[in-house]
This record gives sequence, structure tokens and C-alpha cells, in this order.
Amino acid sequence: MRRIRLTLPLATCILTLGLGSCSRNKSGPENTETTREVPSSQSMRAIPGFRKTWGLHFMNQPGTVFRVQYSENTAIVDLKTVAQTLRGVSADHRIFLFQDSPALRQKLVPGKFVLFEGLDLRKVDALAVDGQTLIVGTETASLREALKSAQIQFEVPVDFKEIHDQIAAERNSLQAPPPRFALLNSLANLWDKLEPVAYADTGGGELEGETEFSDSNDTKWKLKFHNVFNPDHSADVNIQINRDDNKGINAEINAKAHLSRFIQKDAILMSDGQLQSASYQNVGLHGTVDFNWGIATSEAKTPMSEARVKLPYPLKIPLMETTDLPMSLEISEALLFHPAFTTSGEIAKGGFQVSYSGDEGFKIQGSNLEAPGNPQGDAKMTSNYAFSPLAAYGVVVAMAVPRVELRMGTEELFEAAGISQTVLDNAMEKLENAPLIGKWLNKKVGNPLAVEGAAYFQVVISTTAAHSGMQSLVPCEQFTMNVKGQVGLDAKWLGADMSSPAKDIFTKTENWRQPNAKICGGDD
Repeated sequence: MRRIRLTLPLATCILTLGLGSCSRNKSGPENTETTREVPSSQSMRAIPGFRKTWGLHFMNQPGTVFRVQYSENTAIVDLKTVAQTLRGVSADHRIFLFQDSPALRQKLVPGKFVLFEGLDLRKVDALAVDGQTLIVGTETASLREALKSAQIQFEVPVDFKEIHDQIAAERNSLQAPPPRFALLNSLANLWDKLEPVAYADTGGGELEGETEFSDSNDTKWKLKFHNVFNPDHSADVNIQINRDDNKGINAEINAKAHLSRFIQKDAILMSDGQLQSASYQNVGLHGTVDFNWGIATSEAKTPMSEARVKLPYPLKIPLMETTDLPMSLEISEALLFHPAFTTSGEIAKGGFQVSYSGDEGFKIQGSNLEAPGNPQGDAKMTSNYAFSPLAAYGVVVAMAVPRVELRMGTEELFEAAGISQTVLDNAMEKLENAPLIGKWLNKKVGNPLAVEGAAYFQVVISTTAAHSGMQSLVPCEQFTMNVKGQVGLDAKWLGADMSSPAKDIFTKTENWRQPNAKICGGDD
């Protein structure tokens, strides 16, 4: 028996699907239609800049259909060019860096669309140049505008043990493993530097690491994670987030999510540039979330601004048996933290437990979004404590955990992956102040509990704590918990006209007061 341990500065689990063969109808600026077979896994490995791959095969599953025809407004950059010229991708996919060339510039027209084969489908906003690097500013592409027609239908098991077994087999084929605890400097060589540790009592695998990140207020946080791929085909995602700074607030937030094996089932039908129907479903997904946090103030003056961030280590499973419409299944988390403390010595602690089960997903027909199946959820408080020596305070801590998204993009397959914040800041400055062509709008940070460019299921756990202060006539403590299971999509992605882009499929609310009296807002 063996488990896999990995230590890395940027904690990302990259799970890549195998490459098979399929056919497509393609139309682009050349005004021609061709049908060809996508290169096999073996031949794609030989392309410089393209990574080794392993994973699930969805094209050979019963009932799979994958036909895509692009509109005349979509240019296509072939896989070989992408692999050889890609220099980096921002985490939100808004900025791409390529080796500059006249041929590549010619295909990138602001206001139109581009398929970077095997990488992503985007709408081009602006171009800029920094030396030999071409900076491409983009936004989410509307499938209704970028595609002429599409018939996509597949269902594939998401089996975490099978994923681990294939990763372990890939690791065993490596000839020169690195020394223990070697730091990884890029996402591209992530799995090539796995460190094996033998255990006699487990048949699963583990992945652990730590990193730092900044929230929407540029406050530094530390994140540790420990993912376990269990012998029963399930997975455990364990997260610990710490904030210990000189701004007067110390916080520790822990979330442990358990996810069962499930079936990912998706379909998109488009004709003449119009969406006919779409569906997204996690069949048989069930799990639990244990959510605990503790916060204390060390100074009288503390920040009051709200912090939002999507945690920087999603589990990604690229759907890569076709390069025509690069998509990934992503399991991620997001945090919202809003303190309203007034003095030093204030303390708040909360513990919450959530369970969910069923077939979580949606179907779209016209402008209606429906949630079929029988998804269920339950939640309860497991612990709470609040104290304030003087004045009243409040705090809101919310997480989306887990979030299961079907999203565009498979940058994990390319040797050039993430880019540093310094490089990203320079690229944005070039796009804003010295674009070759087009216009770039530097969008501000949005709500990480919302989802862009994806169909999704997520569990949102929103909790609050308040204390009236010990100097009040009757010191009061109050905790609330609101849990929602949500499904939906970014309407811009599918180009769908919908009155409700998100739908709550289960809700649970609990309130706790001490004392439970009218003076504290209670019933007695």
C-alpha cells in the first residue's frame, strides 16, 4: 500500500484526462469546413510545450456525442502553435502571454473570438507587446456567438481512487524523483515531482502543501491543505486558513469536505447560433462539510472592510479528449470574511456541520432553469462562543465549499502555466496604457461566492456571530447559520437569456441566542 505526499508553494492538484480521438466540423476565417481526427495521446506528448497526460476517458463512454462547429467570427490557433508559444495564463484567464509573431497577431482581432486549441475559448479585448511577449487581454466568450452549432453529450464517472491510481502509475514511470520536500516553482512540473511515502495501513493517496494568498484588501493569509484519495473512491479536502497580522485580527478558519464518487453528466445543444437546451448534473454526489472558525482581536482599532477571495488551489480535472472546446471540471472553495470588531480582547468561535446528497444540477430549456432530481441538505451548529469585554461587535464568515464547476480552460496541460503577480501587474499596465489595438478595462474584484464562465453546484455556508458587550444591561450572544445548495451558470457563457441564473436546491437556517429572551431578540 502506498500514499503520495507532495509539498508545494502553490497548492494545486492537476488531474488530466487522457487524450483519445474524435472528429469535428470547424469553420473559421478561412471560410472552409474540415473534419479531422484529433492527435492521439502519444503524438500530443511529442509536441514541445505540451505536458504528459493521464486520466479518465469520456469519449469511449456509452452515449457520448461531441460535435462543434465554429462561427465565422472565431479564429482558431492550432494546438502545436499554442503549446510552443504559450508563456503564461492568469488565474482568472483574462490575460494570456504568448511569444509574439505576426501570424498570431493576425488571428487575434479585438471584439471577435479565438479558440486556443486545447487551452481555452475566449473573446479578445486588447493586445499589447512587451519585448518578445504578446499580451492578450480577453473576457468570457459567449458560446452562442462563438459557435455556429454544437451537439455535446457525455457522462463520465469521477472516481477519486482511479485518479490516484493513474497518478501513482505515472509517478512510478519517472526515473529521477526529487529530494524530499523539494519546492515546486511552476504548475507545469507539478506531478513530475511527486514524492512517494510508503504506508502499510492505507490503500489511498494523499496530497498536501501550503501557500500564501492575498484577499481583496491585499491582506495576507496562509493556507494549508491536505487532500486524501480514499480506497472507497471518495475524497477528503481539508483546508486550514490563518490570518495573523499587525492589523489587530487573528483568525483561523478550517473546512473539511468529503466528496463521494459521482457521475458528471453534461449536455449542450445549439443550432444556428441559438441555444436549444443545456444540462449539468452531478449524479449521486453526496458528502459532508465540517466548518469551524475562531477569531480574536489584539488591538482596539481593527479593520472593518470585507475580504473576498477564491482560494488558490482548486482540484482540476480537464476534459481533454477533444481540443475543440477545452473544458475542465473544477472543485474549489471561496471565502468571504467581514469583521466588525470594536476593541481588543473580543473573541468569537463557531462550529457548523453540513450534509448533502442527491443528483445536484439543472436543465435549461429556453429561458427556464429547472433543478430536477431530489437533492437534499441538512445542517446544524456544533459549537459557538462569543465574548466582548466592552462594546458590541459582529462578524460574518462565509464559505462556498465545495464548489463543483464545469468551466472553460485546461491550462494545466501546458508547460507554461501560472504567471507571477509582478508579471501580471506589468501586463495589465501595458494593456491599459499602451495597447496595440483594442480597449482593456481593468475590472475590480467581484464576489468570489458568485461564479463566472461556468455551470456549477456549490454549498454556501454563511455564518454570523454577535455580542452586545459585557457593559450592556443584559449581555447577549447571537449566532446564525444559513446554508444553501445552489446550482446555476454564468448566463454570458452559454449566451442564455434567463431570469434566474442561480437556483437554491436546498436551504437550512438556524439561530442561537443566549439568553433566549426578548431583550436579546428571542421569543421568550
